[in-house]
Amino acid sequence: MKEIQRISITDAVVENVKELIESGEYEPGQKLPAEASLCQMMGVSRTSVREAFRVLQALGYVVIKPGLGAFAAEKKEDGGRDKQWYEADNAELSDFKEVRYAVETLGVRLAVERVSAEQIKELAEIQKSFTAANETHDMAKLIMLDELFHTKIISYTKNPLLIAINKQLTERLRSYRGESFADNEVYGNAAALHEAILSCFKKRDAEQAVAEMKRHLDITYADIQYLRKK
Repeated sequence: MKEIQRISITDAVVENVKELIESGEYEPGQKLPAEASLCQMMGVSRTSVREAFRVLQALGYVVIKPGLGAFAAEKKEDGGRDKQWYEADNAELSDFKEVRYAVETLGVRLAVERVSAEQIKELAEIQKSFTAANETHDMAKLIMLDELFHTKIISYTKNPLLIAINKQLTERLRSYRGESFADNEVYGNAAALHEAILSCFKKRDAEQAVAEMKRHLDITYADIQYLRKK
């Protein structure tokens, strides 16, 4: 395990732990070292380790079990007749964009038409927290709140099939979501885009909400491509 020279760099701890999991040093379901042990091994603060675990959980690499600790996440079964449509080995970024485009534009249209006043307040609170995390460059919170913002919108459709499809898609999108928040120049875009979508909910403007969601997704995937070329 590599020692990290700069303390409190969450993303450095994230990459270190990801490497341990991806290399097979920790098998799926195996408990990871306790926070104190990782602090000592990597030469970082406990705060850095806690933040890293939050990011890794949001990305689907670890599972946090209250009172028990952090565990390497179970891998999904890829082979045989149990293979799911959303686990296609040859799925590219553009494929996910197309499916997400269909799910989230339909979702936001239905959500705006069916959402309650209380749910709009709930979405506004999530956006408020997201903006605060953006200002402090809290990557862990940004990843979790971004997923929560989009998941809540789909839940407001009250369509159980759409909610189930989105849940499966969200699980596979976590790595891309983490990728899109890897640069503060890029993730700063998301706060304004979310605000525009929230404004449509407040005005109950479904058509504009669809347009704003399309714009959001176009910019998000353009940002990912930009980061990959940097």
